[in-house]
Amino acid sequence: MKISETEKLNLSIIHGSRAYSQWEQDHDLPDYLVVIMYELLIRGKLTQRELVNLSDLPKQSINKGIKILRDHDHISMTVDPSDKRVRFCQLTEAGRKYAYDRLRPLFELEEKTAQAMGTDKMKLLAKLSEEWSTTFWHFLSEERSKNGKL
Repeated sequence: MKISETEKLNLSIIHGSRAYSQWEQDHDLPDYLVVIMYELLIRGKLTQRELVNLSDLPKQSINKGIKILRDHDHISMTVDPSDKRVRFCQLTEAGRKYAYDRLRPLFELEEKTAQAMGTDKMKLLAKLSEEWSTTFWHFLSEERSKNGKL
């Protein structure tokens, strides 16, 4: 049985996702904490809604992770002065240290993988992955619009 290139890509994405899930399990970290810490380390400051949108995790999971990190003084919350409904999350100094220490093995594994692939392949992979995602979302939005789901 011949597997199409689209099927190969889908299987690769699933396999990669399972690898990240295995890493989280091996390091006793739930996915929602990994996502919150990773995103805040990279981006610095995000709203709760942005964390939900970036992660595709349920709002309840993101809120649970924020509460856990807040209870340990790893996240500070600030209210947007122009819209009191918007709350920003930012790692505290202790939170940045904690997040980096917990995620360092993941960063090292990702860096090792990137080095094994080489700079040119990594640039191409990032470009093609972004293009695939953007194009897929475009066609999905068109389909949803035709079916009245927007």
